[in-house]
Amino acid sequence: MNTSSKSFRTSAAILAAGGLCWVVKFVVIAATDGATTGAADTATGLLYLSAVGLMCLGLAGLGASLLSGRHVALRILGALGGVVAWALTYLLVEGIAQSVVGDTEPVWLGEEIGIVLTGALMLTVGLLLARPDAAGTRAQVARTA
Repeated sequence: MNTSSKSFRTSAAILAAGGLCWVVKFVVIAATDGATTGAADTATGLLYLSAVGLMCLGLAGLGASLLSGRHVALRILGALGGVVAWALTYLLVEGIAQSVVGDTEPVWLGEEIGIVLTGALMLTVGLLLARPDAAGTRAQVARTA
């Protein structure tokens, strides 16, 4: 398992980008007070689809990267496991957020709270996993000094 590989960090960055898209989607909805027509609706639709695609791709890539050097069938299962992990995470966060927030005003806030929290979680996890290995960085600095 090589978590410092380029493919691992790239997958983590893709995951973070997907999370960012969901957070930005929430910001657009908040800025337009839940408008469901016009440019705001188009933007939120594009951000939603981009976010889902990027988060699934990022987690699939992480699953495959964690199994690098293993049989191809295992890497494919790792990628599928990443997609399943995304779906389960979303369902869990959405369920908890809905039970905490419940019915709220404005109505769109109650509908979007699980999405923005999942996006923020994926953004944070992706950024943390994408950063270079601190031990490897220290070793590189020591070699150049």
